[in-house]
Amino acid sequence: MAVTGHYIGCNLSDVTPLCAPWENTNGLFFPPLSRAAALLSFELAASAYDMNLDAWREAGWRDFSYQIDNALYTGPSLNKPAGSGLGSVISDYLHHLAHARLNRLNPISQIRGVLRQRESSDTCKAIIMLHPASYGRYIVAIGFMGTGKRIYDWFSNFRLNAEEGVHSGFLQLTREFENRRDEISFPETARELGLERLTLRDILEECRRPDSRFLLWLAGHSQGGAVMQLFALRLIREGMMKQNLLGFGFASPSTVYEHPAFDLGSIPLYHILNADDIFPRMGAAFHAGRCLIMDADEEMRRVCYGNAGKEPLFRAVHSILRRVTDSPSAFTVTMAMLRALEDVSPEDAMAVLNGLIRQIIPEKLLGPLGSRREDILQALIRRTGQGYQMAAGDKEMPEDQLYLLQRRIACLIADHGPKAFSGAVLSALSFPHKLRGVYPGNRLAPYQYIVTERFDDLRQAVWFAPASGMDASVIRGGRRLPQGRFRQFSAARMRKAAR
Repeated sequence: MAVTGHYIGCNLSDVTPLCAPWENTNGLFFPPLSRAAALLSFELAASAYDMNLDAWREAGWRDFSYQIDNALYTGPSLNKPAGSGLGSVISDYLHHLAHARLNRLNPISQIRGVLRQRESSDTCKAIIMLHPASYGRYIVAIGFMGTGKRIYDWFSNFRLNAEEGVHSGFLQLTREFENRRDEISFPETARELGLERLTLRDILEECRRPDSRFLLWLAGHSQGGAVMQLFALRLIREGMMKQNLLGFGFASPSTVYEHPAFDLGSIPLYHILNADDIFPRMGAAFHAGRCLIMDADEEMRRVCYGNAGKEPLFRAVHSILRRVTDSPSAFTVTMAMLRALEDVSPEDAMAVLNGLIRQIIPEKLLGPLGSRREDILQALIRRTGQGYQMAAGDKEMPEDQLYLLQRRIACLIADHGPKAFSGAVLSALSFPHKLRGVYPGNRLAPYQYIVTERFDDLRQAVWFAPASGMDASVIRGGRRLPQGRFRQFSAARMRKAAR
């Protein structure tokens, strides 16, 4: 009997779409673009947010592990079957503990979490599980969670400097997960194979062989899609056979600044992207894998954004946000918005600021700031300038663009009021980026809508964003270069496309 997932109702027990034979496309073998595999990957990416794996367990998945920040729950204690006495009670308690740790939002834990992030990130969150496949093979699933609701979950996103040729913040999260390879264990499968112990490191070592019994299946949304990319990239550099790997990312940011010796497009990862979503345009310069872009149309916006998408203020803010083509332009738009708050009345400025900040910093933490809230604006302006310098290198922020955006934003605040403006900004940022959920008026989240209703409308394309020091006349940030099958472009082809 089929067991369906919580979010889109696909069959969680059928893993055959993940094992489909690779196809030869222009001399390059690559896993076929399968809607069934994308639907399963969506369920995995969505499950990483709430870590509710009951349906997966019923569908025959086993050997579960949870990583939440610097805590790991794995091994026999977590995987005792129901009805096994005290062991079952301990297993249920560990499941409860994992969920509770994921949702810690009290002020004390928030402050402690912020202090932990001063030097590096320890906020990687992932679920790991395994399912038998045909011919004695096994599917090892890893779902990486995106940015959470806590303040310090955002820190790694803004560590934009290059390290080892990739985004530093995402690399820190990837290393945090990699450091658990020896601890993440698969006790039931070890017994089945007659092994004393089976760890993720053992599995990854075997995936270096063409006759590996294991296929590594990855998925993630937003920040989770970024960690998925770097984990896969580093595994391939270590010698993993590409045919033992498959992944799907949703709203994945770019992660790579410098092309490795091999083609990034040959990494067997697919990234499903909503063209209205600004977050995939940010991060580093290149995606590891192939991008599948949905060119949002009015029908999609009607279904996914609801009545908000029809509002003139939403459309005006959305048009401003579409100027974001990479990380430097994101800091430019942010600076324009902050400077616009200096042009309006102090009351309106603080009303906008409070409306935006409250989505990241809980009111319990904002309250004690009192009159010092006004200092936040200047601190944010200073930090935004520093962020631009980190993302753009020695380049100066374009003052002409900045001034025009600043005036336009100030006029929108004056015409519509601070509360409506901050609400429109949050809607224009969040609506196109949502992974899952059904909202009032039967409004679907965009990525849920894309994989279930518009999968055939996805088009394969290259989504470039300039890295630090790159000549913007050669590669225009956010410019998509549709060239049929994904492949690495030479500098000459890039220049030709830019012209």
